[in-house]
Amino acid sequence: MWYYIPMTKTISIESESSSESRDYIKKFLAENRSGVLATADSAANPHAAVVYYVLEDDFGLLFGTKVETQKHKNIEENDQVAFLVYNEKSQTTLQISGSIEVVKEEEKQKSVRKNMIRSTEDISQTELAPAEKLFAGDFVVLRLLPQTIKMAVYARPDSEGDDLYETLLFNTKE
Repeated sequence: MWYYIPMTKTISIESESSSESRDYIKKFLAENRSGVLATADSAANPHAAVVYYVLEDDFGLLFGTKVETQKHKNIEENDQVAFLVYNEKSQTTLQISGSIEVVKEEEKQKSVRKNMIRSTEDISQTELAPAEKLFAGDFVVLRLLPQTIKMAVYARPDSEGDDLYETLLFNTKE
């Protein structure tokens, strides 16, 4: 069973594919607001859902959901996830693999809710964020702790294979 603990894990970059990787990836994540979270239950049954996210300075991603959603149920059984952000205009994909922890800090919870509302109002011109429309239990904020972030920029001029990618590898410590 899932239990709530304060965030105790820290994330640090172990290696990067180029000296610009950190900046390219941070800029891309900051310019976008949503992505697809892929989860799987303990029997490896997959599920994917779109979530709004808040980028932290250490590349952690905060997002909210309800405790009775399929994604939350899967995370309770298997905290390993994948996350994808895509931007059609720049032909850029960013994939993250990592694990999830629960966020109890009130300030971070408020930040995630505020981001969901602001993003919904700006983009969809509606007042309620999708998660707020669900009758699926209490609202909870989760944090994606990246292990690997890999970004592919297909619109780069004159790219020849390996220079399409920017990669960050992370360490996570208690």
